[in-house]
Amino acid sequence: MKIVFTSIFRPGHGGGAGRVAHELAHSFALDHEVVMVCPADKTGISQENSDLVIYGIRSAGNTEFQMPDLSSRAVRQLFEFLDDFQPDIIHAHEPALMGLIGQIWAKMNRVPFVHTTHVLPSRAIEFGTTEAIHVPALILKSSLTDYAVQSVLGNFFRNCDALIALNQPALESIREFGFEGPIFVVPNGRALAHYNQRKYADNTADQKVLVFIGFLSDRKNQSYLLKTLNALPDSYTLRLIGKPLDNEYQTKLEQYIKKHNLNNVEFVGQITQEQIPDYLEEAHVFPSASKMEVQSLVVIEALASGTPVVGLSNETIDELVSEDVGAWLAKDQKPTAFAKQIERICNLPPDQYLKVCQNARERVKHLDWSNVVALTVEAYQEILKINLTVSDDMSDMLTSLVRFFSMGDLKEYLLDVIDEARHRSAAEASILPRVKVPSKMQSWIRVPSSTWMISGMTIVVSMIGYLFMRGRGKKED
Repeated sequence: MKIVFTSIFRPGHGGGAGRVAHELAHSFALDHEVVMVCPADKTGISQENSDLVIYGIRSAGNTEFQMPDLSSRAVRQLFEFLDDFQPDIIHAHEPALMGLIGQIWAKMNRVPFVHTTHVLPSRAIEFGTTEAIHVPALILKSSLTDYAVQSVLGNFFRNCDALIALNQPALESIREFGFEGPIFVVPNGRALAHYNQRKYADNTADQKVLVFIGFLSDRKNQSYLLKTLNALPDSYTLRLIGKPLDNEYQTKLEQYIKKHNLNNVEFVGQITQEQIPDYLEEAHVFPSASKMEVQSLVVIEALASGTPVVGLSNETIDELVSEDVGAWLAKDQKPTAFAKQIERICNLPPDQYLKVCQNARERVKHLDWSNVVALTVEAYQEILKINLTVSDDMSDMLTSLVRFFSMGDLKEYLLDVIDEARHRSAAEASILPRVKVPSKMQSWIRVPSSTWMISGMTIVVSMIGYLFMRGRGKKED
């Protein structure tokens, strides 16, 4: 198959969603022709290795989130590349920017378009992007922001031929959001061999190590873990791995540590993906108090390494964690109750602790990339059977749709196409729904007007955002 993936994150960035997008593309590239469209230093093709082609869009911003320069020239270059590549399917991992532009090309060319929802649709704005780009809380919590996000996401979903949910809670959330099309459940994947060949921690050691991996953020809820540590003996050490999405949150954590004289907390900072197994190998327990996790990669990695997980209820903990692999606690449980479960597990007789570690690996053995790719291929094969329809609704004048695009070559190109159609015979000049429309023009008609409006705003916002982030980056340098 020929597949195009899109991500708004560079390789190695963006948390779980970014990692999954790029790793899935690499795994698919072993047996298929694959292109990854993502941010880069310049727009165009770069051959990352013999299997996977990277088509980069020039972008600017911080290391985690970068705003692409979706100028009309860049969009047209991408469209021309896709015209030449002729993918069988386009698979987006985010419902914005490159994902939206990919959706438009797919609509124009009757190519199936699928999207993996890495967030719960009704709570999309709470999943960390706003912290990464420092959106003020007042804006984040406004009804106007919520309405805008829900409108954009709803429009995007309606124009997807199918959605991929990571698990049953995600599927139910998508249905509650109003999506009525096909949904396939395909979980996140990991290269399990990197984890399940590691040694189990020795729970007879005097010093016990707790490891949590994730951005320092309110959603990841490290403040709860500090309160838990405060209820544990001094022989327990908490290692917090990850960098802050918001520096103010880390300051809050540091103030709590100072106030309660916690000398057994280590801020490790950001580490590479290759280092994660080393830290998990030393962990006696992986504690997670995250408020929302559709399907957390680090919980999967902890279980794969044989590290017991103690977690507060969320979508991932509910799916993967029970007493035989650690401990599940309700959201409203106090840190003292959380601490008691950690002590219980760490003080198990060695043979019982070993059994919990073995059960943990068994729990996620189905989540290796090889299995996930096979499930995704099955979903693609079903999606390719869908009869893609062409809308006859042409009541909106095409020129009004084009106005939502930024100035440049792309806008001129579209206006030329429309002008050419209007200068046909008198019978065709009115461009009525029942009149035969030139094939070149039909592709643009297949894109709903609301999508054109949002895409136009996307292009304008991306260009402004790119210039702003590029300027801020130079200022920081």
